[in-house]
Amino acid sequence: MGRLLLVLGISMAIFSCGNKKAQSEKIGREVAGDTLVYRYVTKNTLVSKKLPEIEITVADDFTYVGNFGFEIIANSEEYPMDMRGKPIAAGDRYVFVSVDEDQHVEKLFVVQLEGFLAENDFIFNYNFDSAEYIGENKYRHNTWFYDSQKLAKENPGNEGAKTRAFLKGKGFKLEDEYMMSRFVGLASEDRKNEIILFYIEMLKKETGYSLDEYENFLSEKERDSINTALIERSKKSFSIVKG
Repeated sequence: MGRLLLVLGISMAIFSCGNKKAQSEKIGREVAGDTLVYRYVTKNTLVSKKLPEIEITVADDFTYVGNFGFEIIANSEEYPMDMRGKPIAAGDRYVFVSVDEDQHVEKLFVVQLEGFLAENDFIFNYNFDSAEYIGENKYRHNTWFYDSQKLAKENPGNEGAKTRAFLKGKGFKLEDEYMMSRFVGLASEDRKNEIILFYIEMLKKETGYSLDEYENFLSEKERDSINTALIERSKKSFSIVKG
């Protein structure tokens, strides 16, 4: 994905949907502004003390399975030559899953918190004029139907590929094709930090259609119906209780 508008731990046992345990975790990471950021998850609520200060409760049918950190490397022509190949941003993903009895993932909820590094002057210059408030913050929204496995092979270093590897490393089974509802907000007034909320479902498991069938054989009305239902489910999957 383009990178001036950046889109998309604890080791633990494999969970089933009915096996819920409260977990908590605290991490520190140096990000834009040299601020030490503390975050933890307890009883399906992610608490972030800074960048942003927020509390997000994820629906009970999800189980928190840990987080991982990542760097974003300048690897496209939109960056100056002297920056290409170097890290320009860093962040963390907090991953919640809903699975069946055989550990097949049915849906994911992922919170991504990231920021440009302090040594560069990049910012997230999104336009929020038409964005809607969720809690105290405005969030841009879009949906996307895509082949996650194909994109992971093409760019194994990106956040999506790392999420697939993270989940497979814990024994979870994933489909290749996803449908996603995404909410993007700013995490600091200087626009150097952002928060992204991803609600992801396995396309075939949820709809019965492959990506090719969805894109090429369904009517516009049928696609719109699937898309609308996805958005409705995504909005019910979390609540922002603070921030």
